[in-house]
Amino acid sequence: MQREPGYIIRNFFTATVLGVIVLLAGCEKAIDWPVAGDTNDYIVVDGMITDEYKIQEIRLTKTVSAPNELPEPVKNAEVIVSTDDRVFTFKVDPSRPGHYISDTLFAGVPGKEYTLFINGGNRIISARAKMVAISNFIFLRYAHQGNNKLFRITWVSNPYSAGNPAMYEILLDWSNVQGYEDLPPDSTKARLLYYTLPTLDVSQMFAPEIETVLFPPGTIITERKFSLTSEHAAYIRALLAETNFQGGLFNSVPSNLPKNLSGSGVGYFSACAMISKTQTARN
Repeated sequence: MQREPGYIIRNFFTATVLGVIVLLAGCEKAIDWPVAGDTNDYIVVDGMITDEYKIQEIRLTKTVSAPNELPEPVKNAEVIVSTDDRVFTFKVDPSRPGHYISDTLFAGVPGKEYTLFINGGNRIISARAKMVAISNFIFLRYAHQGNNKLFRITWVSNPYSAGNPAMYEILLDWSNVQGYEDLPPDSTKARLLYYTLPTLDVSQMFAPEIETVLFPPGTIITERKFSLTSEHAAYIRALLAETNFQGGLFNSVPSNLPKNLSGSGVGYFSACAMISKTQTARN
C-alpha cells in the first residue's frame, strides 16, 4: 500500500524526536562541582548616610556560600566616614555584632561627598559616595482587594525616569488596629521597596509577579523617598536583574554587580537625601 508523503514525514519526525530523548536520557550523569575560592576573603558593606539627623549606621558581614545561610558579622573593624571638613568614627554596637554606629548624631548634606574607610585586619576598603538633592513626590495609591475589606497598594512611582532615579521605602503598620493588637509583630508590619530607575529593561517589564501585601483600614502608611546617584541606580538595577527580574519571560545573564568599594569590599556604600510622608489608610 502506498503511503502519502505527509504520513512518511510525520513518522520520520516522531522517530527522530524519540531517538533524541532516549539519547539524552542515557547521557545523564550527576557531577559534584566544587566552588573555588574562600568566601571569607570579602567583606559585604551595607551602609547609607542620609540627611536625617541621627546615629548613622554601617553593617559589615562576610559572604555566604548558600542562599539561606546567615552571614557572619565582621568584628573589630575600624570604620571612619569623612567629608572635606569633618571625620566621623563608627564603633561596633555591642548588642548587634556587625553593626557599626556613628559616635555622634549627624545629618548628611546634599552636594557633599562622603568617603568610607574600613580597616578590617589585613583588608583595607574605601569608597566614595556623593549625596544628591531629593525632589518632592506624590503619595502612593491603594484600593480595596475584592470584598474582604482589606487594602492593597496599586501605585507607588513610575518605574522609569531618565533624570530622577529614586528608591521608595514603604512601611506598613497595623499593630494597633482593633482585632490585630495581639498578633505577632511580624504579621502586622511590612516593609516594601520600589524603584524609579534611569533605564527600562525588557526583563523588568516582564518580571514575575511579587506577593501582594494586604492591610486593614487604620494602617499607618509611611512612604520614604531616597535620592539616588546614577552609579547607585546602576548597582540597584543590576541587583534587581539578578533577583526580582529573574524567573520572568526574559532572564538576564548572571554577572558581577557593579560596586564603589575598593579591594575585597562588595556591596555598596551610598549617601542619600530623604523625604517622608505619612498617612492612615481610610475607607
